[in-house]
Amino acid sequence: MSLLPFLALYLAMVFAPMVAAVRDLMVHQIRIERTRAVLNLAVRDGAQMSTRDGQGHLVGDPAAMTARVVEIWTGARIPGAVLEEVACMPVPPACAARARVTTRGFLGTLSTRVMIEGTVLEGIIREGQ
Repeated sequence: MSLLPFLALYLAMVFAPMVAAVRDLMVHQIRIERTRAVLNLAVRDGAQMSTRDGQGHLVGDPAAMTARVVEIWTGARIPGAVLEEVACMPVPPACAARARVTTRGFLGTLSTRVMIEGTVLEGIIREGQ
């Protein structure tokens, strides 16, 4: 009697769940990194939706800044990621956003929150400064 079928069954029972678990973790990590990258781009671009006031200081329009962050986020279409909150301040122009990343798989439901803040630096007027 050969032990090969039993060995194959044993390997399938032990390693198949482990491979599925590692795959779930990898997919979740990729979604987190994509979410972090898109949020970083969105809040920094949203914060740059600002103009100079009469004294030369940057002042932002929170409604336009928030709209820009949401526009960039919706264009990304990351599966399992939901934008939870966007907050923008006019002086100094800054935006913060929070998103939740959820992945369902062999390990159950994996959920992570990603929060990013971005601001515009004062004083850079021309190239080379």
